[in-house]
Amino acid sequence: MSSLRKQFLFNVDLVLSSIFLAITVLVVIVNVSLRYLFHGGLFWAEEVATTSFIWSVFVGAAAAYRYKMHIGIDFVTKFGPAPWRAFIAVVIDGLMVAINGYIVYLSVLFIQANSLKRTPVLDIPALYVNLALSVGFALMTIYAVNFLYRDIRNLFDSKK
Repeated sequence: MSSLRKQFLFNVDLVLSSIFLAITVLVVIVNVSLRYLFHGGLFWAEEVATTSFIWSVFVGAAAAYRYKMHIGIDFVTKFGPAPWRAFIAVVIDGLMVAINGYIVYLSVLFIQANSLKRTPVLDIPALYVNLALSVGFALMTIYAVNFLYRDIRNLFDSKK
């Protein structure tokens, strides 16, 4: 596998969220310009911009979690007592695996419950919008499992 392909796969969350954010911004700018200049916009622009924004938010949230950029993720471990920090990190990671995994489960149920819905303007299956929730939280669950594994190893390595 080429280095470029590996780099893309490793950063797929950043690439996807960036692409969807760019689509959102581009569609909004074009639509506002058309409304201002020609007093009429693209009928599908709001739906495309909203869908792209949803994907950008959920996949971007996973990327932020991977880089520990969410406020409060490491707040408890940094200010906890030094001997307990490794254990607290394992507990927090375990909670994140459980919570994110449960949200993935709920999002799959949500997608199934809305499987027949279609978007109002473009008439595409709502699955394409709702799938962002599952993808974002599935990525966060994978990252949380990785953090949990790493922190468990750190916990036992620090006891030696």
